[in-house]
Amino acid sequence: MIVQRFANWAATATTRERAEAATMLAETLVEGQASGQDREAIVATLTWLLDDPAPSVRLAMATVLSDGFDVPRSLLLSLASDVDSVARIIAGRSQLLSDRDLVDLAAAGSPAARIAIAERPLVPLPVSAVIAEIGEAEAALALCRNDGAAIASLSFSRLAQRFSARGDIREALLGRSDLPAETRHGLMIEAADVLAQSDFLTNLLGADQARSLATLACERATSLFCEESSEQQTARFAGHLRASGTITLSLIIRTLVSGNIDLFTALLSELSDLSGKRVVSIVADGRTSSLRALASSCGIPANILPLFSEALEVWRAIARGKSHVRPAAVPAVMLERLGSAYPVGTVSSEVLAQLRRLAAETERDAVREDARRIAA
Repeated sequence: MIVQRFANWAATATTRERAEAATMLAETLVEGQASGQDREAIVATLTWLLDDPAPSVRLAMATVLSDGFDVPRSLLLSLASDVDSVARIIAGRSQLLSDRDLVDLAAAGSPAARIAIAERPLVPLPVSAVIAEIGEAEAALALCRNDGAAIASLSFSRLAQRFSARGDIREALLGRSDLPAETRHGLMIEAADVLAQSDFLTNLLGADQARSLATLACERATSLFCEESSEQQTARFAGHLRASGTITLSLIIRTLVSGNIDLFTALLSELSDLSGKRVVSIVADGRTSSLRALASSCGIPANILPLFSEALEVWRAIARGKSHVRPAAVPAVMLERLGSAYPVGTVSSEVLAQLRRLAAETERDAVREDARRIAA
């Protein structure tokens, strides 16, 4: 009877009047001001209003009901499947939607609903997985930018596979602290390719120099990935580098000279097929004969061995407190030691050139860090 009377009134009411009535009824429901038959009548009337031809009426309902904690799910789910303006309100705000509801909405809802879900303060793993798998670029971008979104390693991988060509999504992924090293590395390679092919760099430096600059940037980032990783994570990352064909002599030298010994030994383990423990033992012992055999099994030229021996000695002394050499100064120290202790031609000229680059790079980084500290 109440619903019928409301329907009769609504037949001649303006859209604004119906929206105001929807707001009033929704507020009465949300605030718990009605119970028993009165509540049932309000729910029935709001259900009838779901078919109102004016989206603004349904939007008025959704705006109020999205903040409610005692609202029938049937109303919420209907509104979440409505036109974009209405669906966004419920999908993005309602706390009554379960993880299962959100998964279903992300899978079958509109692109607008997926974006709203991706922007929720907390996005559970299963919901993120659906968006990573089928979501449009805008939803994926919102998800990647959302620090409250829990994203599994597999979902990160899918996002990278689907959207690595999108610079904004690539940037958002790289900005996440929880991005797995393997995915981060793949995105860095993608970014390096884009950098090497940019018209600006190729016109300014030439194609070869642009490619070299991009490769160096990628190697530097690769070396930094595992500085705070566990032994298991570092070993897994080294396996990824081998599988992707991106272990280079330049990268091995960089990890050693920069003091990333965990990644250095993991890379040698991958190349030599010796166990990680065995490689760590050889490196820790430092015997020239064992290092020579290890380098040979990795396919590393003999003229690199002096660098290995000297660098490991320097880092062992630093680790044991027997040397006060600053880590940033190690490349410069290596240049001096190799230049004074070995005859000309014993050490590869390419190695010496890389040490010069690393010495300049690390000193610049140290100066920048000092400047930041002073400014703070």
